[in-house]
Amino acid sequence: MTGYVLWRLRVPEAGVEILTAELWARGSLGMERRESFLEAYFPDPLPAAARDFDAGRWRDQGVELVASEPLAERDWLSSYRRGIQPLDVGTRFRIDQKLDAGEGASGRPEPGEDGRWALRIPAQTAFGTGSHESTRLTIAWLEELDPRGLSVLDVGSGSGILSFAAELLGARRVVGFDLDPQAVCIARRNAALNRLAPRLFSGRLAALRPEPQFDLALVNILPEHILAEMPQLVSRLQPGARVVSSGHLQRWRRRLLDELAAAGFSCLGEKTENDWVAFLLQAKQ
Repeated sequence: MTGYVLWRLRVPEAGVEILTAELWARGSLGMERRESFLEAYFPDPLPAAARDFDAGRWRDQGVELVASEPLAERDWLSSYRRGIQPLDVGTRFRIDQKLDAGEGASGRPEPGEDGRWALRIPAQTAFGTGSHESTRLTIAWLEELDPRGLSVLDVGSGSGILSFAAELLGARRVVGFDLDPQAVCIARRNAALNRLAPRLFSGRLAALRPEPQFDLALVNILPEHILAEMPQLVSRLQPGARVVSSGHLQRWRRRLLDELAAAGFSCLGEKTENDWVAFLLQAKQ
C-alpha cells in the first residue's frame, strides 16, 4: 500500500448511518463527519468492493460523491490506539484493542476473576473489535445459545472476534471465512496472538461442501452483501441448526424478515441495541 484515497460525500443526516455501514463493508479504513459531508478513507489502490460502489443508486437517496483524491501514507489509527481502553463485550469478554496487545502474554486467554476472557484484537482495518452494535449483539446471542460441543460457521469473519468467542465458549469446531484476503490475514494473526485455532479462509460460502456440517452460523454482514447467498447456507446446516443474523438496521426490520423468510429461514427471536437488530433464525424444515 503506497497511500490512501479520500472520498468526500455529501449526505443527508438521515442517510449517514447506513452509508457508513456500507463504506465499512467496502473496505474503508475510517470515516469522519464534517458538516453535511462524510469523509471516508480507503487504501490505495482501492479495494475491489470500493471500485464497485454504485454512486448512482446512492444519488437517488441524496448522496453525492463530490471528490476522490489521493493522500500520503500515514498511520491513521496510531493516536486512536494510544487512548483506547479495554472494552467489555457481552458478559464473558474483554477486548484489548491496542497495537501492542499481547506483548508479554504467553498463552490462550483464561477467564479473569470477573469471569471475562481478555481477547487481544488490535484495532486494524478488519471489521470487528466489539465496538459496533452488530458485533456486540452477535456475541450476546452466542453467549445465550451456548455453543459448547457445536460446529460453528462464522460468515464474514472480519477480525475473527466471533470465531474466537465461539472457540472460547466451547465450540468443538469453528470455521470462518471472509471475501477480503487482508481481513483473513489479520484474523489469522489475531488467532495466533490469542493462541486460538479456528479454521479461517478467504472465499465465499460456495467453497464449503454443500452438506450439513454446522450446528450454528454467525452472519454479521450488511444484508445487501449476503442475502443472495442465504439460501445456500441452508444446505450447510444440520437439522434444527440456528443462525444469528446481525448487521441490520431496525428501520428495515420488516423487509429483512420477509427476505430472510423467502431465503428459507424463520425468526425465533431478536435483540436490539440503538438502531441495530440481530435476529435468531432457524432454517425451515
